[in-house]
Amino acid sequence: MTAPIAKTIKADTYLASKFGDRIFLGRADIGTTVPYLVFQGIGSEPENTIDCGAVDENDTYQMVIWHSNPKEAEDLRLKARAALEQAGFYYNGKHPDSIDAETKLHGRGWDMNWWSET
Repeated sequence: MTAPIAKTIKADTYLASKFGDRIFLGRADIGTTVPYLVFQGIGSEPENTIDCGAVDENDTYQMVIWHSNPKEAEDLRLKARAALEQAGFYYNGKHPDSIDAETKLHGRGWDMNWWSET
């Protein structure tokens, strides 16, 4: 089960006005209007029990906001992180700032965990 990342971002009126439908699982096409958010699952830690298999998983997601303006990308990163924390995600820390050599877009990323039922 994929965590409700897009649903959570779209539920926040400010973030919804900035991203619209530009929230992508995996990747976005070159030329996508900025800003946009890309996320992907990067692993999980199942919670196993002796009497049955895993019933819960602590899933880890990596998220990156891409923008032509690094300050605006960072501002959106902070707002998106806060909205996801309010929805029950756990913040794991941010990534080093990046710039895509081909598109010249600035990326501001972070990791979060989400407990899901298997």
